[in-house]
Amino acid sequence: MLKDLGTPTTRSAFRSAGETPLRSAGTPRDVRRRRTVLVLIILACFTLIVLDARRSAGSPVEPLREAAAGVFGPLESTATSARQPVDNLRDRFAEMDRLKAENEKLKKDNEDLTRELTTSDYARNRAQELDKLLKIAPAYTMTPARVIGIGSAQTFSHTVTIDAGTADGVHTDMTVLNGTGLVGRVVRTTQGTATVLLIGDRNSTVGGRLNASMALGFVSGRGEVGGTLDYKLIDLKARPKVGDRIVTWGSSGNAPYVPGVPIGVVTSVTANQGSLGSTATVKPYVDPTRIDTVGVVTGPPARPPRNQLTGKGN
Repeated sequence: MLKDLGTPTTRSAFRSAGETPLRSAGTPRDVRRRRTVLVLIILACFTLIVLDARRSAGSPVEPLREAAAGVFGPLESTATSARQPVDNLRDRFAEMDRLKAENEKLKKDNEDLTRELTTSDYARNRAQELDKLLKIAPAYTMTPARVIGIGSAQTFSHTVTIDAGTADGVHTDMTVLNGTGLVGRVVRTTQGTATVLLIGDRNSTVGGRLNASMALGFVSGRGEVGGTLDYKLIDLKARPKVGDRIVTWGSSGNAPYVPGVPIGVVTSVTANQGSLGSTATVKPYVDPTRIDTVGVVTGPPARPPRNQLTGKGN
C-alpha cells in the first residue's frame, strides 16, 4: 500500500510537529490577485496626479481636497491652538536666555569701558603732571618720584611718602616740588622711600620772596589740610598786597630749598595787633591732597656762567 506523504504545500508549511509554521506566499492565484490590485492602485494614483496637475477649477480632485480640508482643517486648527501656548512659552524662554546673555555682555562692556575711562583719566593726569615737571626740569637736576603714602592724622604732621630713596640719590634736606610749585622737603629716607614734610605743616618754615618787590619774609604752615599758609615780611614797614606771588629765596648750599620755586599767592593781609608789621594769608600753588608725581632736586640748579664786573668802561 502506498502511504500519503501529503502535498508540497503542507510539507513546506510544517517542518515537523511542534515547529513554527513557515509563512506561505499563497497560491499562484492569490499572488496574481495581489499584483493586479497593486497595479490598479498605481494606475489610480497616476491618473489622479495627471488630473490634478491641471490645477483648474474643474479638477475632479478638488472635491476630495475640499472634503479633506473640511475634515482635517478644524483638527489642524485645534492642534495649532493647543500647541500655541507651548510654542509661546518656549519662545519666551528662548527670548529670556537671549536677553540674559545680552545683559551679561552689556554689563561686561560697561565695566570694561568704566575701567578704561578711569584708567585713561588717571594716565592722562599723570602725563600732564609729568609734562609740567619736565618743563621745569632743565632748571634743576631732579629725580622723579610718586607719592605712595600720606602721614597719619594721629601724628599731627603733614607728610607724604614717596617711592624714591637713597638708592636713587635722595637724601634729607632736599627740595621736593611738582610742576605747579613747592611741595616740601625731605626729612627722612630709606633705601627705597623718603618722607617729605609738606610746607603746610606747623613745623615748616620756608624763606619766601615777594616776586614783585623782592622783599624777603618767611612762609609758615598752619597745620591745615587745605594748606593755607602765613607769610611775614622781615621789613616790618613793608606791606604785601593781595595777588602778590611768593617764591623761595633759596638756602645756603641749596638745602633744604633751592631758589625760585613758586610757593603761593597772597589772598589777604592783616595788620598785627599791638606790633608793627602785617601777616598775609597765602594760598599755596600745590594742593597737598592731590599730589601724585613729584620731583626731588638732587643737584644744584643750572645757572649761566657769571660775567666778571670790572671798573673799566665808560
